Amino acid sequence: VYLCHDPFAKRDVAVKLVSAALFNDPERGKLYRKLFVTEASLAGKLQHPHICQIYDAVADESVHYIVMEYVDGGTLEPFCAPDRLQPLDRTVEMVFKCTRALEFAHKMGITHRDIKPANILYAGQTDVKITDFGAALIASGESTQISAIGSPAYMSPQQVKEHPLDHRTDIYSMGVVMYHLLAGRLPFQASNNFSLIYQIANTEPQPPSAYRPQIPAALDEIVRRAMAKELSRRYQAWED
Repeated sequence: VYLCHDPFAKRDVAVKLVSAALFNDPERGKLYRKLFVTEASLAGKLQHPHICQIYDAVADESVHYIVMEYVDGGTLEPFCAPDRLQPLDRTVEMVFKCTRALEFAHKMGITHRDIKPANILYAGQTDVKITDFGAALIASGESTQISAIGSPAYMSPQQVKEHPLDHRTDIYSMGVVMYHLLAGRLPFQASNNFSLIYQIANTEPQPPSAYRPQIPAALDEIVRRAMAKELSRRYQAWED
């Protein structure tokens, strides 16, 4: 990803350049191409204050790149570290803004499928912008779902079991992000992916307040419901 300046629009932009070797990779080339096309297809569509804008996408024989809004604050990953946790009200506000963005995407027929702190850009104060829609599931649905996409630690039970997905998988992942930002640790700790996937599917995590006693019961409950294993017990809509 390069920081560039667009002299016509008089703004800095981030340019995500794809290595040609990736597309030609015999094993994963097809997947990488699909991720690129998915993200590129959203150029100009997801216009929301809490979604990182995709301005343009170029794909020709020699070069493939996506031109995106430049956000200079890094990601939310640093705020998951136990010694850098944000005050509770700031965390709640950041999560709230993410829910607004994801509800907007859902109404456009888009499920992100890879919500994690590394894909939420920090724009200062409590401002955030969701990025990296490469793994998105787009409801026009002319293509099959790609499995094995996403970061196992933030995946919903439905995603690790490779069940059909809808926006409620993003609600679960947002619950895990909220947990991580509140507690300074992930809900499930495991030494390998097999153990992690087993826990996601079968184990109830400790509430965030077990690791940060000042977290009120109401926040524990929001996280618990967002992370409910059964779809019927999870929040059904972003407004909820």
